[in-house]
Amino acid sequence: MSKKLFTLIRNEELRLAPGAKILKAEDYATLLSSEEMLETVKNDAEEYRLQVAKEAEKVKEEAEHEGFEEGMRQWSEHILKLEKQIENVHGELSKLIIPVALKAAKKIIGHEIETNQKTVVDIIINNLKAVAHHKRIKIYVNRDDLAVIENSKEALKKVFEQLESLLIIESEDVKPGGTIIETEGGIINAQLENLLRTLEKAFESYMEQDAQHEKSH
Repeated sequence: MSKKLFTLIRNEELRLAPGAKILKAEDYATLLSSEEMLETVKNDAEEYRLQVAKEAEKVKEEAEHEGFEEGMRQWSEHILKLEKQIENVHGELSKLIIPVALKAAKKIIGHEIETNQKTVVDIIINNLKAVAHHKRIKIYVNRDDLAVIENSKEALKKVFEQLESLLIIESEDVKPGGTIIETEGGIINAQLENLLRTLEKAFESYMEQDAQHEKSH
């Protein structure tokens, strides 16, 4: 069996002839000179170094990529958690804001009705605008508001396009500051409690739209 003389880094081997202790003359010619061999070894070593560096860089990039993916995953989970917390806070905030806003609105409207009798007239006119094309109108009001509304009858008539009749009727079912309007097409309940319910729905709708807007951004 041949004996290995030495091995280059690239696994290229130079061997002695079988059973020989020295190289044959014809085989010696195949060997590189010492200087050439040294140069070959240097070149092989440089190639090996570059190969190792390339593989190391690849491993580094894979590790960085895996780290980036993990970081992105954690970041996404954190964002989702924050969005959920914001949504919960927004919901709790809505529960707090709406009752406070309604209470403030009720207080303001109540104060206006008590201090300014014309307020109820403004409420009636605003609601009459929705039925301006109707012809036969009945306005039910509380006894406390009857006189001021009767005195404003001409202003109420101006809202309509082709009015045939306008009756102002006292009703115990209507609380001060409110009104119930009856037309040939239906009834409008413009009492204070109903106005506040409408306002509450408007608040809720606004808060929901605001929450959706925040979520989309």
